Amino acid sequence: MHSLYSPRIFRFFTIIIMTTLCLLFNYLTQINFTRIELPKDKPEYNAKKAQANVYDKTGKLLYKMNSDTAWQYPKNDSLYMTNLNAIVYNESSDVMKYNLTSNDGWVNYNKKVGFLGQNAILIVNNPNPLQIIKIYGKNIDLNLNTNVFSSNEDVKAVQNNSVITGHGFIYEKNKEFLTINSKVRVIYNK
Repeated sequence: MHSLYSPRIFRFFTIIIMTTLCLLFNYLTQINFTRIELPKDKPEYNAKKAQANVYDKTGKLLYKMNSDTAWQYPKNDSLYMTNLNAIVYNESSDVMKYNLTSNDGWVNYNKKVGFLGQNAILIVNNPNPLQIIKIYGKNIDLNLNTNVFSSNEDVKAVQNNSVITGHGFIYEKNKEFLTINSKVRVIYNK
């Protein structure tokens, strides 16, 4: 007569059940970090009193940036900042090219573009001959690839004792040319 209980069958089913449970437990406890996505509307990180220096391949300082706070969103190359100050240096020398200040803004140093928000000050250093131009405005678009800066807001530009005001501007650094779009007023002093 056959016994209903066989040690071999019991061991076989125990091994099958334990293997199935181990595989199930292994599957449930694995975390695939490549599939975790951060919310796109929340910053990936925040930094207080942020300072950043960007160098070229030879070790020359290209940009120096400071801000009260800085943050970056997932899969976004732009760095957003408040109370920012950025100094851009000439690639061929250590001379300051631009000094950018604003209450808020962002930069994308990979694409060499940026934006200055409220209370923006753009200081342009023209070394030949030595002239410093200060442009005061808001919502200024920066393109360091073409060295063109523009805004569709009110602007005030100061060079030496001369002052130009108006609405909207385009400044082309390579041509050393400032175009005021409308409502132009000039106070020229020698």
